[in-house]
Amino acid sequence: MSQHDYVKHTFKDITAKLEVADAQTIQIQLLRILKLEKMMNELISKTTVNYEIEEYEKTKNLLFSRHGELYAQLATLYVQDENYEAAEICFLNALSYEDQSQYNWDFILCILAKNNLSPATDVRVTVNYITERNAKRIFEDMKRIEELISNPNLRTYYLDECKKLQKWLTDLHKEIYMRPHLKEALLKPLRITEALPIEEALQQLDKLTGLEEVKERISRIHDWILYCGMRKEQGFKTEPMNLHMVFHGNPGTGKTTVARILATIYKSLGVLKSGHLVEVDRSHLVAGYVGQTAIKTRAKIEAALDGVLFIDEAYSLVRGSDNDFGMEAIDTLVKAMEDYQHRLVVILAGYPQEMHRFLESNPGLQSRFKYHIHFPDYSTDALLDILQTMLLERQYRLDDKAIPYVQQLLDDAISKHPEKHGNGRLVRNLLEELIFTKATHAVQKRDDTPLDLLTIDIVKQVSI
Repeated sequence: MSQHDYVKHTFKDITAKLEVADAQTIQIQLLRILKLEKMMNELISKTTVNYEIEEYEKTKNLLFSRHGELYAQLATLYVQDENYEAAEICFLNALSYEDQSQYNWDFILCILAKNNLSPATDVRVTVNYITERNAKRIFEDMKRIEELISNPNLRTYYLDECKKLQKWLTDLHKEIYMRPHLKEALLKPLRITEALPIEEALQQLDKLTGLEEVKERISRIHDWILYCGMRKEQGFKTEPMNLHMVFHGNPGTGKTTVARILATIYKSLGVLKSGHLVEVDRSHLVAGYVGQTAIKTRAKIEAALDGVLFIDEAYSLVRGSDNDFGMEAIDTLVKAMEDYQHRLVVILAGYPQEMHRFLESNPGLQSRFKYHIHFPDYSTDALLDILQTMLLERQYRLDDKAIPYVQQLLDDAISKHPEKHGNGRLVRNLLEELIFTKATHAVQKRDDTPLDLLTIDIVKQVSI
């Protein structure tokens, strides 16, 4: 098979994989396309025959024929995961290939969602949720949206929506400047930094409810990384930096959130170049037939290079059957941890007892994970704090008189099913029930109760 035929055959395989793809699969296939482009560039540079050059150029153009669509698809998946920063970058990439009105409009919706803004909300209500901390960022993003609205391609298909949004943004500008504390915040200069400052990364961790033991352990790891750097600068020997971890804890205790913040901390400290998080479970790593598991696992490892590979319910990689291919995934992972020891951090997560048995069953894994961090179940008070925070992010608030009733709901749910504590998931379920109940009440009663206020009447109608 010629190199040109190989490129066309490989691209056909890539296209097939993209028919039903998650975010990580799209990323991997985009990297494969980039490698194919390099091969085509080499072919074009080496040939002198005009018709061959034209044919190669056509193939090269074909490689990028779906890039706009793929980046838009990837952005949509990131929006669904509320990873708005990654979504923004993907929308910009999509628009660089195709200036489509749909991509522009979805990009605007992404920026609005990132800032928890909605043109359907009264500006006087919206501005109540803008603080001195986020005012500058929101204001800058509002200006970006105004620039996008002026795009002729967008206005051809979304003229009415653009006009409504423009009016809402104008009204919001005026309302912001009427608040002295917000106006003062806007006058402060933006800090220009190449990466997220370590102070902000640590603040993200500190703002999480509870998890004091987790925060203490990560603080010690942070200090150890800095200490190693100090010793290196003064010419002392330093230990090899093994930052692989095991997170023990029940579902909903914040393991994924902490892993994402840790990746940011590692980037801020210069330990990792990218600091992104690739989250996988057994289904992403293990195939059902011989030879394919190693390929799947390596693909996820490559996607996680210079970042963190987070394997949830890692104990499920070994199910005890002689015909199971989970061990192939583990062997591939152990080898990669050795090959990419300076470019990859692996975090295993799962139930405490299962993770303990899993690591004991494989000495190769056990010796490579230096840090074990336990994530305890949240107390009722902590769950209430989490609920309050989540409600505020969605522009809702609990009436003070309703708080004891909410606490009782949480107590009852935990006492009825202590083995299914739920933690963060329990709070999210309660949040959804409260909002749905509020919606029904607002539509059917149509009283004067503010649309962002959850009263005792609302809470009493909820069960979880």
